[in-house]
Amino acid sequence: MKNRFAFIYVIMATLFFSSMEVAIKSSKGAFNPIQLNFIRFLVGGLILMPIALNNLKKADYKLQKSDYFKFAISGFMNVVVSMSFYTSSVAYIPAYTAAIIFAGNTFFSIMLASIILKEKIDTRTFVALAISLFGIMYIINPFNFEGSLIGVALCLASAVFFAFYGVLGKFFARTSNMSSIVITSFGFLFGVAELLILICLSHIPAISDMFLSIGLKHFSMIPVFAGINSSNIHILMYIAIGVTGIGFASYFLAMENLPVVFVSLVFFIKPVLAPIIAYIFIREVISMHNLIGLIFIVIGSCILFFTNLKKTKI
Repeated sequence: MKNRFAFIYVIMATLFFSSMEVAIKSSKGAFNPIQLNFIRFLVGGLILMPIALNNLKKADYKLQKSDYFKFAISGFMNVVVSMSFYTSSVAYIPAYTAAIIFAGNTFFSIMLASIILKEKIDTRTFVALAISLFGIMYIINPFNFEGSLIGVALCLASAVFFAFYGVLGKFFARTSNMSSIVITSFGFLFGVAELLILICLSHIPAISDMFLSIGLKHFSMIPVFAGINSSNIHILMYIAIGVTGIGFASYFLAMENLPVVFVSLVFFIKPVLAPIIAYIFIREVISMHNLIGLIFIVIGSCILFFTNLKKTKI
């Protein structure tokens, strides 16, 4: 029964995460990507905080100094680095392309889980990863790439750091009496505090000019609440409460009860679901080239799913 609930958490995380790029695009550039991260993780962290405090009370656990260090590391990897890079990449590349590239975090997650968490990788899992990786690389087409190199580089960097964030989150939960909700909520708020430092630094002329000179205009003169109005507040709340609050909570609740390789299905399904959502809501049309790549991703995902279905006893 416990694993059945975990499976539901995987579905919820998949739906929310797959719609994020479309939600960002729907705002039509009203928000600076870093500003958007600051607001959404602030709201998401505050929403989860009552649940986190209740979990700590039930566990009769008082936070230690080492726990705050874990929150700081978690927040930095996710909020400051991974998600800042990711939301910035959507400004340079199509929504579905960002979703597909970000799916690469799955490979890093599984490899890191085998090293840090000692989770075994069998032959079928390797085959599934290889097929899905081929699909992703086929879509990106690195030998004849057309698009924004800055956007792709930001998205790839985001995927790597998110993999570290996900595996470390599970490791922290295993090695302490803290639940994933506690780690997620406090990590969000620590990350927001760290991001606020970056926002303040971005208003220093020398630092602002440096970011502009390397093509990272979104890291220069970052606003905090500018641009929010009645026409886009619903999009902002969906990203903050739905994608960030519920989405991340679901992801880590699944992580607590299922192997990383299974929960990583979230990011295999995302490249398939995101283009569909993008077409429905913002009319981004997927090409035949990308469709072929997606077929390989689906095949790899199916192998991964059925290989691990018996192991999880759902």
